[in-house]
Amino acid sequence: MFQWILVVLFLSCVRAREGRTLQEEKYLLQQSGTILFELFTRENPLEAWNFELNDLEYLQFSHFNVSKPTIVLTHGWHCFWGSAFNVLMRNAILEKVDANVIIVSWDLQSKLSYFAAKRFMPTAGKVVAFMIDRLCQRIGMKIKDVHVVGHSLGAHVAGVAGLYTTTGRLPRVTGLDPAGPFISFNDKMRLSKASADFVDVIHTAGFTLGFDSPIGHADFYPNGGTAIQPGCGWDITTFRSHRRSYWLYSSSVLNPGSFMAVKCDDWRSFKDNKCADNEVAEMGYYTSPKTRGIFYLRTGSDMPYGLGNSSFIFE
Repeated sequence: MFQWILVVLFLSCVRAREGRTLQEEKYLLQQSGTILFELFTRENPLEAWNFELNDLEYLQFSHFNVSKPTIVLTHGWHCFWGSAFNVLMRNAILEKVDANVIIVSWDLQSKLSYFAAKRFMPTAGKVVAFMIDRLCQRIGMKIKDVHVVGHSLGAHVAGVAGLYTTTGRLPRVTGLDPAGPFISFNDKMRLSKASADFVDVIHTAGFTLGFDSPIGHADFYPNGGTAIQPGCGWDITTFRSHRRSYWLYSSSVLNPGSFMAVKCDDWRSFKDNKCADNEVAEMGYYTSPKTRGIFYLRTGSDMPYGLGNSSFIFE
């Protein structure tokens, strides 16, 4: 009897292939059953190919191509697979990039109260990391080809995913107005520089719904990074400004060179044109992974929002 107890204790500590204990893997598989994983490619840009983490062999019948980049999208609070963030991003990416796009819909939890969704957020991030590791180990996807993009609480889901991948370090995580309410700078379970080799962040509703402090390698503050963003009207709740981040990002995919930002200490210095001669970097999908620092820019009030080279000069 005692020998069997020792065997059970040993097995609970044995690391699975993915570098997790068998108990951890079982738990993440269980939690993944509450999350929807949808694959889109240029061969199926509108019709999702749903897959489960306990049956990845099923993907061999899909259009998933391990030789192409894979972009993972993680939505925020009160969103789901068909929300504007997922649809806009998927369509823009597939129009310009021949990639695998995976939408991770954790809406069973994200549609609960903000506090309940926030509590589940680290688990969602760990499941995303588990998905990435399984795709790498089971079907040959390369982690160097993976880019995770998240909005609001989903930005922190993406950030946590980067902390827990075991097949390697993610090359890039992008946070689109990461959620700010009740998330502290000292919290470990959030988007940070530790999430990937390169973490870029776009702030559009700082001090309200968004996280205002710089938390990435490159932080961009269009129109000062706070509400009310141009064209958002009487945005008293700041939800429109919060969402503007993914409208800007999806537009950046379609319009290279439209969102040029200048390195600057603060919005006031930018408005006084004290930074016009500083380093310039592109905000959005085409941001160089070598970009470092805090950047400011102006945008338009209507699609496609970009102002090109005049965006980093205050007029």
